[in-house]
Amino acid sequence: MRTLTAGNLVLEPLVAAHAEVTFDFLTEAALYHYLDYPPPPTVEHLAGVYARLEARKSPDGSEHWLNWIVRPPGQTPVGYVQATVSLSGTAWIGYVFSKKHWGKGYATQAVQAMLEHLPMAYGVSRALATVEAKNEASIRLLGRVGFHAANQTELEGHELSPTERLFIRDLRGRANSAQ
Repeated sequence: MRTLTAGNLVLEPLVAAHAEVTFDFLTEAALYHYLDYPPPPTVEHLAGVYARLEARKSPDGSEHWLNWIVRPPGQTPVGYVQATVSLSGTAWIGYVFSKKHWGKGYATQAVQAMLEHLPMAYGVSRALATVEAKNEASIRLLGRVGFHAANQTELEGHELSPTERLFIRDLRGRANSAQ
């Protein structure tokens, strides 16, 4: 994994030591309105999670686990982006940003930088994301970076909760244009 840049942002590969600087924003209650997991209970717990993610691969080797913290240079992190990349060239993406940094374009810049990197570095041809149907801000973000709502055919084989929506972006052709 390498460090990426996106405008005035730096995307640093996540390591266990980042738990100290991300814990505060990851305990903001507003972040969990649409997430299906709770805030980290302690810095130590979060460091343990990050230590497992530092492997950058699933235990069986079938997935790349790519996680970057996002920050303006020299400042504390404003969020993170992540991609779980399968051997088939599909990436499930996610992102979480501190509420005090919503609406500043940081998430759009960071997600776009990650999407531009994935085809070239990991052979990703398609990116997917699930979003709660009422999370309008996240749905708008996905639209800004080129995702579309999955049609009935694209939904086949995906099990979603009644409140989730699937979004897809084709990244084919990006590997050559990104070099």
